[in-house]
Amino acid sequence: MYVNSYACRSDSAGASEDFRTVRGTGTGRTQILAYHMIQSFAPGEVTPEQAMQIGEELCDRYLKGDYQYVIAVHNDKDHLHCHIIFNNTNLYNGLSFTTEHNQGRKSERAWAELREISDEICAEHGISVIEPIGKGVSHYENEMQKEGKSWKDKLRVRIAEVMLYSRDFKDFLEKCSECGIEYVYKPSNKVKLKFRLSGDGQQKFTRADTLGADFTPERIAEQIAEIQEKLSAANVTPDMLIETPKPVVPKTEPKPTQTVTVQTKPKQSAEPEAITETSETAKRKAAAEQVEKFFAARRARRQAQLDMLNATATKPAEPKPEPSALTPQPTPTESKAPEKKEDPWKAIRGMGRADEIIADLEAGGVMSFSELSGFFFNTPHSDDHTTELADLKKRFTAIDTLIAKMKHRDELEPVYKEYQGKSGWSQSRFKKKNAATIEDYEATVKYIKEHIKRYAVDGKPPTMLDLLEKSNKLKSKWNRLNVEHTAFLTKRETAKKYTRQVRQYINEQQMKREREHSRQRTQAKQKKSYLE
Repeated sequence: MYVNSYACRSDSAGASEDFRTVRGTGTGRTQILAYHMIQSFAPGEVTPEQAMQIGEELCDRYLKGDYQYVIAVHNDKDHLHCHIIFNNTNLYNGLSFTTEHNQGRKSERAWAELREISDEICAEHGISVIEPIGKGVSHYENEMQKEGKSWKDKLRVRIAEVMLYSRDFKDFLEKCSECGIEYVYKPSNKVKLKFRLSGDGQQKFTRADTLGADFTPERIAEQIAEIQEKLSAANVTPDMLIETPKPVVPKTEPKPTQTVTVQTKPKQSAEPEAITETSETAKRKAAAEQVEKFFAARRARRQAQLDMLNATATKPAEPKPEPSALTPQPTPTESKAPEKKEDPWKAIRGMGRADEIIADLEAGGVMSFSELSGFFFNTPHSDDHTTELADLKKRFTAIDTLIAKMKHRDELEPVYKEYQGKSGWSQSRFKKKNAATIEDYEATVKYIKEHIKRYAVDGKPPTMLDLLEKSNKLKSKWNRLNVEHTAFLTKRETAKKYTRQVRQYINEQQMKREREHSRQRTQAKQKKSYLE
């Protein structure tokens, strides 16, 4: 029903050729050409438009813009489903998806992450997901969750809370320290980010990627950008929403003292243990509310996009101001009959199949004859963002290319440093053996120096995180405009089906009116001549 693509053509022959072109720039170490995913929905739960949007969200979060893909929505079964085929070769560094995402001791780890992301998106849209048969966590972690002692659960809650009050990733790390979360952030390491709850007795650091896909440095930065964008659009600052989390003070263990047991009458007040339990329950409840507000904001953002895309045939009624308690109610003699609203399709109500045509137009988002007439001629439209979208895509693609180059430079740097540490005959021999890597490193560094200047921050070269945040902001703007643009394209295609027919009808009606006016003028002249 719908077909879309990223970084390639959407037809099968064109996509195949575009995939082949990118594979030609890759390492060529794998025989796998592409991967095929199917995302299915329960019967009647989604519309085709929603299925396409959810499928694209899955590709954006899972593939992160690094791989070409084609996505199609099918209705050949009793349930809607998306077919997604993506290239196995990375657009920017030539490495295969298999090498980058599906190696290591954990079998099929990429597909476990895929299911987790898909379930998360479906949950945000209120769509049912299939519960896994296994627990998905270790036996120890599962027991700790049952007892309410899981470090991971506590970390997830507190990290999600801190994200609400952070301006960017750097500010997030600073606030983690203030709120009792220790961290180790080394972007060049394989394990980039680790957390530990200070003062709560947690002994070892927990890797961010084991907390879930939303807790990696990249996803944290993206989520903060989304939160800031929503707050900025609403002209709201985080401190207006909820009280900023207070710094956590490490607990001090009480010194051992001699205990003397004395028989006394029971006091009416609660025991210390009961007070502590109530306090902990309140903390957990408050933290849960913070997380719920965070995810509610994300669901609201996605729902707003869907509402804009799927314009309904009936316009929402304007809210009527409620009369003040002090304002006297008008008497029946003073009341007026409600004004009759003007028919937005009055101009074409008389044409053949008018009701059927109007219903189809409204289903496509065209809500009045005035809006339809805007598509009669090829005039510029305020919702047509073709040029702006192309410019935004060019800008964030350039940044993504630069980020990929910086990652590639870091991968080659150990070999180049070893080369620089040698001298004389030993260096010459090493260079001859690693000539391709050394040349690649020097060319990559040259590219970075030439292109990084335009993104300088206060006269200093930007970090990879600065570039990632800038790219995410551009992509967020692109996504927002693309919703309007997609709705515009739907309207334009719907209007195009009836433009010629409606224009012909309008012209005929205009000619009838002119003939009638001419007839009336002729009659008036004849009457005047007769009277004279």
